Amino acid sequence: MSDAMDQLKEGFADGVAEFQHDLVINVDPDTARNIGRHAARSILAPLVLAAQLGETWDTTEVTEYLGISRQALAKRLAAGTILGVRGRGTTHYPLWQFTPGLNEVRPEVREIFKIFTAELGTLDAYAVAAWMNTPAEELNGLSPHLWLRAKDDAQPVYDVARQTAGRLAS
Repeated sequence: MSDAMDQLKEGFADGVAEFQHDLVINVDPDTARNIGRHAARSILAPLVLAAQLGETWDTTEVTEYLGISRQALAKRLAAGTILGVRGRGTTHYPLWQFTPGLNEVRPEVREIFKIFTAELGTLDAYAVAAWMNTPAEELNGLSPHLWLRAKDDAQPVYDVARQTAGRLAS
């Protein structure tokens, strides 16, 4: 087990121990285990989200980068021409979707959004974000966003997107 896992467990145990003993002593063991699992999922959810999204910007950073209003950004989000994952009090916009220095959403990424939307009926931000950061055997072990960054040919990414979206739709 890793040091981080050990420290996480110890920290959780320390936090639970800070509560009044009589508050938790009468909770039955099955309920206590379920509460512990729920707490772990809730607490670790931001780490999982960060791993799936990669580096992100918030709404203010994206509106400044694109030179648009918050309302215009909301319209793009609703139309599925930009990917944003809603979080607590903000929306997270993965940086891989932007063309560096050109202040736009990459055309290849917009095409991927169309592929997923056509298959699923809507742009599932979580599914696309996770997929864009997951290595694919068909892409020589690169994630789709790393392939797009490194290669001039987006067609293999489109092909894998169609396959993935088709599987998700069925």
